Amino acid sequence: MIYDRAHDLARALKTSEEYRSLLAARDALASDAEAQNMVRVFLAKKMEVEYETLSGKGEDPAKMDQLRRMYELLAHNNKARGFLEVHARFQRIMADVSKIIGETVAEGLDIFAKS
Repeated sequence: MIYDRAHDLARALKTSEEYRSLLAARDALASDAEAQNMVRVFLAKKMEVEYETLSGKGEDPAKMDQLRRMYELLAHNNKARGFLEVHARFQRIMADVSKIIGETVAEGLDIFAKS
């Protein structure tokens, strides 16, 4: 039954307006190879910075400035900006869903919780 519910959730996400918007923005971006490449580079750099921050290295001001400048360039391209906005919204939904599930079962996963 749990797997059936997981598949229901996956179908709900896949048929959501937010996901359809993400696919449309991705398709629009694909028509501009230069913007598409810039978005790929930006997202890879953003993941690198987030990973370093989460791994305890702290936030590198130079890398944060580089990300800001990259975004400012991308923001001038409607397709790139549109994709990044829709991508961020869908990522937020995925993070929220993960948080809801994690918080719901957190007690059972805490090996230090008192029985």
